Amino acid sequence: MTTEPGDKGERLLPWVGAVVGVLWFLVAGGAPTLDPTNLDGLGIGDPAQHVLGWLHFRDAPWSFPLGRTPSLMAPHVMTVGFSDSNPWLSLLLKPFARWLPRDFQFIGPWLALCFALQGAMAVKLMGLFTRKPLQRVLGAAFFVTAPVLLARVGHDTLCAHWMLTAMLWLYLRPREAAAAARRSLRWALLLNVLAAGTHPYLTVMVFALSVALLVQAWREGHLSSRAAGGVFAGLGLAVSVPFLAFGYVGQGVSTGTIGFGIFSADLLTFINPLGSSRLLPSLPVNSGQYEGFGYLGTGALALGVAGLFGWVFSDRPRSWERVKPLLPLVLVALALTVLGFSSTMTVAGRTVLTMRKLMEPVMPMLGAFRASGRFIWPLYYLLLTGGVAWVLWRWRQRPGVATALLLGAVLLQVVDAPDAWSQRMFVGAPWPRLQAPEWERVDAAYRQVTLVPPVILGSQRPCVENGFPEHTYVRFGDLAYRRGLTTNSGYSARLNEPRVAEVCAALMDDVEHGRLAEDTVYVVDAAKRPLFERLGDRVTCGALDGYTVCVAARDGAFRESLKQASPPPPAPAPSANTPL
Repeated sequence: MTTEPGDKGERLLPWVGAVVGVLWFLVAGGAPTLDPTNLDGLGIGDPAQHVLGWLHFRDAPWSFPLGRTPSLMAPHVMTVGFSDSNPWLSLLLKPFARWLPRDFQFIGPWLALCFALQGAMAVKLMGLFTRKPLQRVLGAAFFVTAPVLLARVGHDTLCAHWMLTAMLWLYLRPREAAAAARRSLRWALLLNVLAAGTHPYLTVMVFALSVALLVQAWREGHLSSRAAGGVFAGLGLAVSVPFLAFGYVGQGVSTGTIGFGIFSADLLTFINPLGSSRLLPSLPVNSGQYEGFGYLGTGALALGVAGLFGWVFSDRPRSWERVKPLLPLVLVALALTVLGFSSTMTVAGRTVLTMRKLMEPVMPMLGAFRASGRFIWPLYYLLLTGGVAWVLWRWRQRPGVATALLLGAVLLQVVDAPDAWSQRMFVGAPWPRLQAPEWERVDAAYRQVTLVPPVILGSQRPCVENGFPEHTYVRFGDLAYRRGLTTNSGYSARLNEPRVAEVCAALMDDVEHGRLAEDTVYVVDAAKRPLFERLGDRVTCGALDGYTVCVAARDGAFRESLKQASPPPPAPAPSANTPL
């Protein structure tokens, strides 16, 4: 059966692709995350940061920049953009916060939506190369089961790969008239707006692909130079306005250069499974190059081999006219990939070319995108598209052979997907909620929970070095959310390091001189405990959930609970680095 544009089958096929995407999401272990009241599994790493940012934003007053979360990591500027809490979705749900359960997360439903949209957009993309529904769904299956997509479920906002697939569809679809070109550019404009409120890395890729589409529309004569300049300005506004509104820029934070050249892609990334195959061996990479993971999948590679044989033994097209329209797209994808390889190019983890000195003048700009390995994704999906399209074209006279090759390759892709079948990509950690009943007595007399020293993940300042257990900032960020407090700790994607040092130094000076606030709950690192012990009866301290907790308040239910709690363990002997 074939479908014609506009008929019922054509309208239904993207829904079939969406169903395939959701099924793969469920196979990979995503079902438990679909319960929006279930925070378990999200208590570690990036998901914990994202959930905590949303929880504090839902109770925050409206302010500018949009997404401001003044109760998290106070007094530093913190937004849902810096906590990577899916700004557009957080903004959409905030008006309904009073009716939502107190424990509420949207990461699971968002991930399912990303898999569904990836399947739907891939079916539309495959429709440019075949009218056969089965072939379109099989081709789309490579996009749904792409190992790079599943590898990103631990960083939910980076799972919106459907935006890249949509941009490929917009670029490759026919544009026989100016109206069609303008329609494609309008959709590209919308995708830029969506990407700018989802994740900055996706924004760069979507913007670059949009520029490629704009250039090609101009080359085809659908736009005048003046009109093309206007569209380019519109694309710039589509990105810059959300960036300003969500506080990605203009907040005095530093982009830094630490990480660029480390969190890159290896030159063999497209064939290196890194443990995502039982059949093919993994190749060595450097420690940070997981960010540049780009394995195409065993089935996709097998299809590529079949296509290569077909290329050798076929009357392949030699017309330059067929290739010229792809030039802007290919050049943009290659340029992004070179950026993904970064200033230090490696093969199987071994450095083969260093361009650090050459790129030194632009490092302040490139440092904003230190995890540059992600920029291989446009070429990744272009390779998938090209591989399926070539097989369909090569055996166009024998569609049964093309369908059989696609089916066999998809089955191989699915079978050799240990990350999916083991469901390990969705194995997280329980939400690290404090359990001591005494926390329920933290009443309205308290306004802040202060960790001493502050836990500012990602900061390189010596003042914030601490011995707190892992994810302490999540535990007390959760407490602050539940009790209506602010907290001085958190995890921000970008920091104003001089401000971090200044705020930390002011806190430590107050502690050292006994200037403690009565409306604050102090959580004290073991190395700083002597500073509180020497204050004697000016403070009340106790041990709750393994933490030393102190207050300067002279009365109140929580103070009484601390007096009855187990005393803190003996403080460690002061070291030369412990100020007294």
